[in-house]
Amino acid sequence: MRRAGEELGGYELLRVIGSGGMGTVYEAVDADRRHVALKLLHPQVSADPQARDRLRREVATLHRVRHTGVARVLDAEADADEAFVVTELIDGQTLEESVEEHGPFEPDELAALAHGLHDGLVAIHDSGVVHRDVKPSNVMLTDDGPVLIDFGISQILDDVRVTQTGLVTGTPGYIDPQLVAGAAPGEAGDWWGWAAVLVFAATGHAPFGQGPMEVVLARVTRGDVDTTGLPPRVAAAARACLVPAPGARQDPASLLAAIDAEAAGAGAAAAGERTAGSEGAASGPAGVEGATTAVPPADAVGTVVLPAADRQQTSVLPASDRQQTSVLP
Repeated sequence: MRRAGEELGGYELLRVIGSGGMGTVYEAVDADRRHVALKLLHPQVSADPQARDRLRREVATLHRVRHTGVARVLDAEADADEAFVVTELIDGQTLEESVEEHGPFEPDELAALAHGLHDGLVAIHDSGVVHRDVKPSNVMLTDDGPVLIDFGISQILDDVRVTQTGLVTGTPGYIDPQLVAGAAPGEAGDWWGWAAVLVFAATGHAPFGQGPMEVVLARVTRGDVDTTGLPPRVAAAARACLVPAPGARQDPASLLAAIDAEAAGAGAAAAGERTAGSEGAASGPAGVEGATTAVPPADAVGTVVLPAADRQQTSVLPASDRQQTSVLP
């Protein structure tokens, strides 16, 4: 492993971001002091022609994608003794880190995430490629929205992965069961991962649970997704998008619509609560501290002009009834 301060291909390495079976990812700076992510293949991998081919494919893939929701490739060296690829460094937390630290997403946050990832995947697919590894740790959250990173070249060491040489690379619980069965990667697999990622973001737990790889994959192939904590309409749409057979799955638009409807309902409810609160502050019930109460006229204490019959008047007594002041002799 390279040390901080070393130079590689014109880049100064600063720190390790992650490490996996294919290589190590460093934060680095280029000649213009721009911060980038440099993915350096392990020496034993660099010596493998198939690994270099995978690197070339990732570079070619990323070069064809132009979208703010997908990390851009900036440079690559696939033929040197130490092969590497350089991409833009995305500033932010991964979705996995965010949920672990802050908990599940609120309805409006989930809607923004769903649409941002949807648009990124559409851009990838429109470029004629697929991501193949949509999962929480490959989603970066930024001030401008979610960004998809890592087309499978750098793999975090802690991930549990399925690998059949040249066939499947992915994370159980986020990998389309059709890939496990031997199908070629395609857009349907990316949308499967997208739906699974949204379940994780909304609930805070893995969509197909934890446990040994075989157990998780068995749940995946049965479509046994855990939607505990999801609103009913979102849960139903998510389950429909995660049906094992691709031909029986709902279109991603159905899950987007359910998430949008839930966000709109939550927003309307919050607005109603704010309105009720403001009305209560203006005319709340008597006895509630901080409320200004308008007292009905019948109960008001005021200056009342009585009817003439009820008025107490100052009377002038007749002369015979008057008490006079006498001057004694």
